[in-house]
Amino acid sequence: MSRIDVEPGGKGCRTVWTSPERSPSTVAKVSVASGLLYLYTKEPRKDLIDAWYLTAVDVHTGRTAYKVLTGTGKWFDNNWAPITLGPDGTAYVGVIGGLVAVRDRG
Repeated sequence: MSRIDVEPGGKGCRTVWTSPERSPSTVAKVSVASGLLYLYTKEPRKDLIDAWYLTAVDVHTGRTAYKVLTGTGKWFDNNWAPITLGPDGTAYVGVIGGLVAVRDRG
């Protein structure tokens, strides 16, 4: 995942940051209120477990703010479903097995 900004006047662009996070199957969503970019991510694993995560990246720095394991296996594949952000900050992802909701407990 990379953030690319267009230069003023549209005369080119520049890479602001690049994150190692991989989001293979959904469009990322940004929250202006939190300053976080939400991704549904998947990492290659040596144990071959099919693990899926909701990951938040700081939109200004590219630093991973947090990553939550949402589940493992085909039932947690979002099959290109979008991330939806609720008014209370809950992130929802439709997955093959239903709906994943991740919210701050604080």
